[in-house]
Amino acid sequence: MTTATSTTSTTPRVPVEGLIRAGIVILPIGGALKLLGNLGTFNSVGYGIPQATEAATVTGPGFVVGELVGSVAPVLLTPFAVFALFAYLLPHGHRRTLTAALICALLGAGIILPGLGVITFAIPALGRAYQGGQPGAMSIADSFFTWPGGAMLYPAVLVPIGMVLFAVVIWRSRALPRPAGVFYAASTVLFAVPVPLHSVRLAGGVLGLAAGGWIAAAVWHELRANPTHSAS
Repeated sequence: MTTATSTTSTTPRVPVEGLIRAGIVILPIGGALKLLGNLGTFNSVGYGIPQATEAATVTGPGFVVGELVGSVAPVLLTPFAVFALFAYLLPHGHRRTLTAALICALLGAGIILPGLGVITFAIPALGRAYQGGQPGAMSIADSFFTWPGGAMLYPAVLVPIGMVLFAVVIWRSRALPRPAGVFYAASTVLFAVPVPLHSVRLAGGVLGLAAGGWIAAAVWHELRANPTHSAS
């Protein structure tokens, strides 16, 4: 007589809900960092600002810190946020749009990092060269914001495109408050618009902080009420 035995898998389950909760809070954190960074560094270089003023600003201690806080750190954190948003929205369908949104956001964030590194570290060196008697140094710095040098910043537009696509999925699926998705997408567009208006960047930071917090709170509330959401 043969006795049949069954084996049960003991592989631990990955806490998907916990990862989503941890990643989604990057949305308001990123908005807060962008807001703080742009309070101190925007209108500091490019867009017709006098070169002597540019050089004085970019050689100050606050420029590098402001760029690291307001530009580099939010971009580095972007993948965690968009993966969490993707995982939360995936059970609601619209997979092609979601995949396109994820790819655009990740590509935009990854490709723009070298350009941000140039702005953060090379421009202060050019400012010191200008103050040391090389008047053409700040012209090189300004070229980073105009064609063709400014082309290195163009991939950043993929991030707002990705967030607009996420907003489309939110709108169609009603998985999150519709206005929150629209407002967060709008905040990324405001940061991508190349205009010398400090108020535009400030509005983008405030909107991103508020809408990101709204989305994060809605996700946390839903996952607390329905812990099996991401596995459905």
